Amino acid sequence: MASPPGFSLACSLPTGRPVSTEERSAWELKAARRALQNLKTLIDEQTMLKLLDTQIEAGDHYFKQLIQESHGQFKESRVDFHAKGLTSTQFLAWFGALAAHDGTTHGRRSLYLDLMAPAHPEHYALGPYFIGNVETIGRHMCRIQMDIEAEVPDFVKAYGDPAYPIKLANTGLLDDGTAFLYGFQELRDVDDGCDFRTRILFPAASPQILFDEHTEHLAIEFGHWIVAASESPKI
Repeated sequence: MASPPGFSLACSLPTGRPVSTEERSAWELKAARRALQNLKTLIDEQTMLKLLDTQIEAGDHYFKQLIQESHGQFKESRVDFHAKGLTSTQFLAWFGALAAHDGTTHGRRSLYLDLMAPAHPEHYALGPYFIGNVETIGRHMCRIQMDIEAEVPDFVKAYGDPAYPIKLANTGLLDDGTAFLYGFQELRDVDDGCDFRTRILFPAASPQILFDEHTEHLAIEFGHWIVAASESPKI
């Protein structure tokens, strides 16, 4: 319901200090993150996947259609970061320590709760794969298997900038093994820290909102990881 014309709202503490709309929104975001983390901790992976099963199936159909319509063409969604006071070595050591797991239920659960769940509200589960994630992409549920071993196509490597010596590439697969996306991240150390180029390549026929919203996703996700790495003991 829309507020009536001329409506305004002021908020203040007993001390008289005013509370801005931005501050109230920040409080709400903090509470929402805490509530989501609590729910994700309480709901085990199998229960979560069962809840999402119908949406995952519909998303799978949708993404296969986009792949077919794209005729092998892909476009990037990208966000760049400059992190002052953090090196690429420190970031990769932090990330690698949390991402490593032994394949056990406990190891996978720790990976999800410690690394994936806090990074973005729409990280729902790891899924049935050793490396993978269930998340919202383009307003559709997607269960992705991440392949970090396979060589990515040359058109993915063509996005690379020689000024970034560290390059990390992977392929995102749908349940039937169809390549749906490619991740291609680049890092370089600079005098006061590290530069990041974070990108995902999606089928070119995807609607613009998919690219726009995944740019937002990358900004939230990698921004959280970079900040968390900066706050951890330096390696």
